Amino acid sequence: MLRKMKHISRRAIVRVCAAALSCVLLMGLLPVAGRSLADTVQYGTVIVGSANVRDNPGTVNTNVIDVLGNGARVIVGDVVTVPNDPSGSTVWCQVTYSNSDGTLFKGYIVDAFLAKDADNSADAAFESEIASFPESYKIYLRALHKNHPNWHFVPVNVARSFDDTAALESRLGVSLIENSVNDAWKSTDSGAYDWKTGTYTPYDGKTWVNASKAVVMHYLDPRNQLSEENVFQFLELSYNPSYHTIDTVQAMLNGTFMQSQNILNLNDVPTSFAQTFCNAAALSGANPVFLAAKVVQEVSPTGSNSVSGNYYSSYYKKQYTGLYNYFNIGAYSSPDPVANGLAFARDGYKDANGNSIPAKNDPLYLPWTSPYRSIIGGSIFVANSYINIGQNTIYQMKFNIAPKDSTQFGNHQYMTNVRGAASEGQKMYKAYSKAGLINTELHFLVPVYSGLPANPCGLPRESGSPNAYLKYLSVDGYVLTPQSNPMECADYSLVVPASCSSIHIEALPASDKATVAGAGDVALGEGVTTISIVCTAQSGVTKTYTLTVAKNTAAYDNYFTTTLPNNEVFFGGISPESSVGGVKGLFTVKDGYSLTYTNMNGQPKDDSALISTGDLVEILDSTGAVVYVGAVFIRGDANCDGKISSADLTIISRYILGVGTLTDAGKCGADANKDGKVSAADLTLISRYLLKLSTITQ
Repeated sequence: MLRKMKHISRRAIVRVCAAALSCVLLMGLLPVAGRSLADTVQYGTVIVGSANVRDNPGTVNTNVIDVLGNGARVIVGDVVTVPNDPSGSTVWCQVTYSNSDGTLFKGYIVDAFLAKDADNSADAAFESEIASFPESYKIYLRALHKNHPNWHFVPVNVARSFDDTAALESRLGVSLIENSVNDAWKSTDSGAYDWKTGTYTPYDGKTWVNASKAVVMHYLDPRNQLSEENVFQFLELSYNPSYHTIDTVQAMLNGTFMQSQNILNLNDVPTSFAQTFCNAAALSGANPVFLAAKVVQEVSPTGSNSVSGNYYSSYYKKQYTGLYNYFNIGAYSSPDPVANGLAFARDGYKDANGNSIPAKNDPLYLPWTSPYRSIIGGSIFVANSYINIGQNTIYQMKFNIAPKDSTQFGNHQYMTNVRGAASEGQKMYKAYSKAGLINTELHFLVPVYSGLPANPCGLPRESGSPNAYLKYLSVDGYVLTPQSNPMECADYSLVVPASCSSIHIEALPASDKATVAGAGDVALGEGVTTISIVCTAQSGVTKTYTLTVAKNTAAYDNYFTTTLPNNEVFFGGISPESSVGGVKGLFTVKDGYSLTYTNMNGQPKDDSALISTGDLVEILDSTGAVVYVGAVFIRGDANCDGKISSADLTIISRYILGVGTLTDAGKCGADANKDGKVSAADLTLISRYLLKLSTITQ
């Protein structure tokens, strides 16, 4: 047994007893010497979006054997220090955890990625502060509080359930993701994905497509964002003068071009940038530290052309002198976004007549002919567009879940990138960290939904495309019955003559990431051969297409006789509008056999029904096995609807031009003049027939 264990994969390090035993172990319910195991082991919870599990501590000469998501529960083992690890993660913790079938795994993750139950004790004041949060939030909040005692968390109760909100945020065009991500993260809903071509619908340029609902749920679930970096998407963006001081603003500006400069205010009095942002906060109602960080993100710590006051656009061939746009408002994507932003700084919005109007009639201090006017006006624009109407966190700018106007729930959202709030939150964290403000008093507004799953919503496994459809299915020299439409139909039939010993099947998957088995050259036995063509998606999903090939015997008169002219497979000489019963009467079946009459899809037809080209005559033996299949046709009825009409002219014309197809029976029907081919002569004869100038001999 020990020798065999050496060959177990490194990820599956050890299987301990039975699945039930390991599940009980993780629950802490297994009694040991009169005590519960919960008394002797320590538990912890992963508090980051994903944590690599390694076979040994550190990142040098070790292997990633698994990835644990936010909220995963583990048994905590030894803590190991790895000096000078190049990743910067020097403290590692051994963890043991169970998968879905009860197998126990063991490995090492970064110690800081864990909130350990024994470390979750907190002061009474903080426990009172977070009392109204669900229990599934508290383990993360306690971990954050342990490292940052000056952080405060306020619950924001969402009016709609988590499921309802996720459905709204999963609408087409609302939550997008880069097309370059794994296909398992992209939506395959109607309108978001074309199963026939295996392509995703772009909604912003060519690179952004709809995120899958599971991905939306992951980024919507606040518990996944309660890590040190991601939590900053919940940072309160409204102005609170009690802790948004000029010193905190100055700390955000240190190391930038705005650190020690003075600019002229509206009264031409020299004013520091820090004081300017504080003045902007008082006028706009927005967090001045956020405003300062936003400007640094927009124009960089060293400034940009948007704030130089002297920019020439080589694209528009225009000079923009004395104009400033610190927030890059109106600098939409184009060959020259800077020029567009400076045009906004000069004109604001324009009406249908080209007249300048301020956004929503707000006093934006336009035109922005000085840095001071740009910062004050831009701050008011940002605040009134989002913060002052209930979207006062980065999360709520993306997911508008607490608007002052309830009709705007899930609408009026600053960004479509489903990962945008997390990304912007991380930028804000880095700005606060670089400024040395991480441990100052900060307030976070954390959404609380009803109907949340018990555990945080994980990201889908990156399994790839689920598309297992075929785009194209055909047999060389034949047309399938019904005509090939792999998106709608998976079962096809084909009748071949007795001399046919094999067929060549062409099968092309809709997704270039899928594979196909069962196509190519296939040998046929006597009677009926059933062939399975299996398309396997990148994700492992499969779809099976079935082709039933009936190989007729050369001596069909062993089973029946008929007065109809035929070529072993196709029976002609039948007048239009003949009944099924009348055609069946033209066949004399020998003892021990029976005849059934069906449409081309194998569905029985009543004797009183009218026949159509492509209908099938099947001969069954005494056991019910099909021993012979033949198809009937009406000359002139090329589209297999049982009538001779202008529709037949259309389908024959498309076939002759090479832009359409005909079933094998349809080809017989299209050969109206009996010359053995489908040509313009058949079109002429059918046209004369429709004009009652000629007849078609069956």
